[in-house]
Amino acid sequence: MLSFEPMSMALFAAALVLLLLAVAVWRHRRGGAAVLVSAEPDAALLSSAAALRRLGARITRYDAEVGTLEATLPDAGVVRVRAVAGGAETTRVHLEGGPGARRVLRRFRGALSA
Repeated sequence: MLSFEPMSMALFAAALVLLLLAVAVWRHRRGGAAVLVSAEPDAALLSSAAALRRLGARITRYDAEVGTLEATLPDAGVVRVRAVAGGAETTRVHLEGGPGARRVLRRFRGALSA
């Protein structure tokens, strides 16, 4: 039977808490979001570009073949969009950006449906 000393258990618990905290911070800083769109990937990417333009973005890179675009917003920085086929006539649109882009990512869903 295994027995652990109280000090080693406390160190293990502290290490586990630090690991969970590091994972939570990493997930928070990723700044990504995904939206499921009822369209083909190329149409979803074009709609995403239009939605970002309505939010005040300038499209700096658009690659329909790969299904990606990059946009710059004056107050939020760079936002990257990737459209991937999700199933029968659905597309998952992935958005990523820095900490300043979080405000845009929250408003993107509304602008995409407009």
